[in-house]
Amino acid sequence: MRITVVPNRMRPETDALAQAVRDRLQAAGATVHTVAADTALPATAALTEALQGSDAVVAVGGDGTIMHVAKAAASAGCPVLGINGGRVGFLAGAEPAELDALAALLSGAYVTDQRTLLEITVHTAAGCRTALAMNEAVLSRGSVSRLVDVTVAADGCELLCSRGDGIIVATPTGSTAYSLSAGGPVIDPAVDCVLVTPVCPHSLDSRSRVLPSCVTLTLQAVAADGDTAFITVDGEETIPLTAADTVTIRRAGISARLIRLTDTTFYDGLRHKLFDRR
Repeated sequence: MRITVVPNRMRPETDALAQAVRDRLQAAGATVHTVAADTALPATAALTEALQGSDAVVAVGGDGTIMHVAKAAASAGCPVLGINGGRVGFLAGAEPAELDALAALLSGAYVTDQRTLLEITVHTAAGCRTALAMNEAVLSRGSVSRLVDVTVAADGCELLCSRGDGIIVATPTGSTAYSLSAGGPVIDPAVDCVLVTPVCPHSLDSRSRVLPSCVTLTLQAVAADGDTAFITVDGEETIPLTAADTVTIRRAGISARLIRLTDTTFYDGLRHKLFDRR
């Protein structure tokens, strides 16, 4: 069995953790390869190519690392086990103290959860640019705290027109991330839907919208002062927008697959990693 290990090299503590993962997997009989970069993580396209032929991938790092690897692995057609090398590790399927369970990867004694991905396409006069989101796409003013007017249409029908700090379009996985902080609901990842949450709207209409995943959303933004807005995908890719540009968001044709080695559930994670954090 070929297993690829992808560590986040920007976290010094992950080097020792990744080595421990490799040692356990090799002892269990796996053929282990490592894909790493001089920066934190390899670029998505390069990582997808490197994962071709892998039976499974182990991502060592925090939730951002697991998301980055999971999107590349989805394109390569293989599942991902996240080993929590970060602070929360809400997407992790195992903790550092649970490495003895890694042998389950070879026997198939694990559970795989399907996670929805969103396809975000930015349409400009110069052409189109597409990205995948596992958590969310956020339309905002970027690092500048100023108002932005955003219109959102669902399958061509106006859904909302909001003036505020921006709009979040999230997957159920992303419902426990930025959308939650903006007042959105928690959604079980097994629910097939997409979530639209205004960020600090300058009106009394601040409620999230939960829509079927088959919907196609169209977003258009105008910064209040006529300047540039931005669409940010999973906090790692930012694309500038002008008033003439549009963004379409729909469910991607592929899904991420996250491995769980233990019997913990989504609700166990909510309780232990979000609600009971002190």
